[in-house]
Amino acid sequence: MKLSQAVDLYVQRKRDAGLRFDGPVNRLRSFLRHCGDTDLRRITTQQVTAFLDGSGSMPSGWNGKLGTLRAFFDYWAARGRLKTSPLPSARKVTQCFVPYIYTRSDLRLLLDAVPHCQRRAACVMSEGTFRTLLLFLYATGMRLGEALQLRLVDVDLMLGIVTIRGTKFYKSRLVPFGPDVERHVRLYLHQPRRRNQPHRPLFQTKNGNPISALVAWTSFARLRGIAGIERHDDSYFQPRLHDLRHTFAVHRLTEWYRQNADVQRLLPALSTYLGHVSLSSTQRYLTITPELLEQANLRFERYACGGADER
Repeated sequence: MKLSQAVDLYVQRKRDAGLRFDGPVNRLRSFLRHCGDTDLRRITTQQVTAFLDGSGSMPSGWNGKLGTLRAFFDYWAARGRLKTSPLPSARKVTQCFVPYIYTRSDLRLLLDAVPHCQRRAACVMSEGTFRTLLLFLYATGMRLGEALQLRLVDVDLMLGIVTIRGTKFYKSRLVPFGPDVERHVRLYLHQPRRRNQPHRPLFQTKNGNPISALVAWTSFARLRGIAGIERHDDSYFQPRLHDLRHTFAVHRLTEWYRQNADVQRLLPALSTYLGHVSLSSTQRYLTITPELLEQANLRFERYACGGADER
């Protein structure tokens, strides 16, 4: 079996099972270009190693390529198309990625810096749009792509609910939001020169067009620099826009501990709210922060000392 045929069949069967599979497809196509359309059984460990260590071999990229190829080779080995997997036995030592959890002070610095960030005439996003987008992402825990694809018809300000359609796992979900978000969105919708027809984007450029993810990412990188927020650990990445989603999850969990809520019962609700298919996906978002650790320790102390809280 040729590698191109193996890739096409594997991708088709994954998509037939309901997976979007975009990331693995890109990696497998890249691997095909790297090896050429050789026979599947002729792929060598040296070829695989060269691909893993090639361009874009930052920790997350290296691990992503490794995971995709392991699943691909295991699939065909289980069906008798491969005798052994050509994956290298030694694994590259990589740093475990830890998201940046913004403090409330960080969030204030970011919002205060928005006017300075969007002051340039070349900015395609207005100050009000960028500020509302940041508040919306933090308050809802939404993925950036989900927020940028929203249309006005998807936002029910009377009920305080957003309908997210065609998400990462081809599912739609309802995301409730509170009165603070409603107030900010209402003010945003009354900005001059907005196009407020039902099927127009919620977040628009100054010309009323959809905002691209690239514009949002580059704007945030500029904003972070102006606000002076940076990491001083060994992480490959500086604080990212996507880290607002991680921050939402951690702050929500911290607040539940502070309120003495039944965290174990509420975690599945958080998972559903974030659009995850399993609790294990949500657990990757729950980075331990000093504030979260303090609240968890207080909960344990109450339990250990014979308090009523035994949840």
